[in-house]
Amino acid sequence: MQIKKNEIGKIFKKLKLEVRSTKHRYGWFTFQERKILRVHYSHGKGNIPGRVSDKIRSQLKLTQKDFRNLIDCPLSLKDYATILKEKGLI
Repeated sequence: MQIKKNEIGKIFKKLKLEVRSTKHRYGWFTFQERKILRVHYSHGKGNIPGRVSDKIRSQLKLTQKDFRNLIDCPLSLKDYATILKEKGLI
């Protein structure tokens, strides 16, 4: 699924990822002051191609449906933390 760069920016803000920007944009999801996972993508121009958005989805440990819900806003930070707890990552 191809997505826009501003949608990834919204995800970073929604999940309150700690961001560092170099050649790539890195974000760390922390829970109770512990780093749980890392997400990154290249700066580049234009939209993010499907294969890259699939990698981002995989880094976030989400299904296709949950990733779409994260982008479209029904999935909150609290819901995301619940998903990670169910998967044993938190």
